Amino acid sequence: MKDREKIWNKLLTSEKKSRSGKLTRFFKAPLLYPSLMVFNYLLYPLLKKGVYLKANTFFDIPIRILLPSGTDLFLNGIKSHDSEIRLTKYLMLVLKEGDTFIDVGAHYGYYSLLASVLVENKGKVYSIEASATSYINLKENVDAYTNIETFQAAAGEKQGTITFYEYPGPYAEYNTTIQGAYANQKWHDMVIEKVNVVPILVLDDLIRSKGVEKTFIKIDVEGGEASVLRGLQVAMKVKQLIIAMEYIFNNQGSGPHVEAAALLYNNNYKSYAITRSGELKLIPQIDKYLEEEKINSDNIVFLKP
Repeated sequence: MKDREKIWNKLLTSEKKSRSGKLTRFFKAPLLYPSLMVFNYLLYPLLKKGVYLKANTFFDIPIRILLPSGTDLFLNGIKSHDSEIRLTKYLMLVLKEGDTFIDVGAHYGYYSLLASVLVENKGKVYSIEASATSYINLKENVDAYTNIETFQAAAGEKQGTITFYEYPGPYAEYNTTIQGAYANQKWHDMVIEKVNVVPILVLDDLIRSKGVEKTFIKIDVEGGEASVLRGLQVAMKVKQLIIAMEYIFNNQGSGPHVEAAALLYNNNYKSYAITRSGELKLIPQIDKYLEEEKINSDNIVFLKP
């Protein structure tokens, strides 16, 4: 890609903005920043209704986002959680022209759009999103890009349907196939949970039908990771895969993320953390790494040696 260095420099600028303190953000946007904070912390709790806006990403593709959850993208053009910044850098370093990217839990399409730019017209992006609300926004954001194909479905282990639990506004990131997954969270009792039935897309079927030999797969499915990977058993053995999976530490040594990691380990994958520069560092024990870093979740990369 001719403009990759230019995009990388814009990424670094967006990273610097997103890591700056509140005072710095105020001085850089003395009207916009306070207005957003008033909406996020005063108006939204009262109205309980988000506002849709267009944000411009650091890679110069506009994306429709919902406030308050999309505030970081609107202000800085980047998903600004540290783990998201590092994953974004890794994608910039790894994805090349002609590659394939599978976005499992695509939400509004931030990673799908970035991948579309990086793999260019010769590459392909498959975006999978189960939420009916998020899928509408995903389609609006990506429909203009011919190398992106979308699926309203939940990735899983066998064909059929599954119940999907959706949450409004800033809680949409917790959408899940796991009933009662957040019943013990304070916010859960303050929102209206929508229950939908969605089709299941098996990744082995997708990979076989599309003739994919190697691909980068990003998985962010809030507890459904093991089911996604059980639907990838064939490809894990015979295809060239890079798998980046959000891993949540629960301090119990069990749960869907531990089960998902075990499936990958059993197929001879090794686990890696993404460093601040976007490169990989081998971490044989994920929970130990998260404890040492004092974080409760991270995007972990799995590769075969």
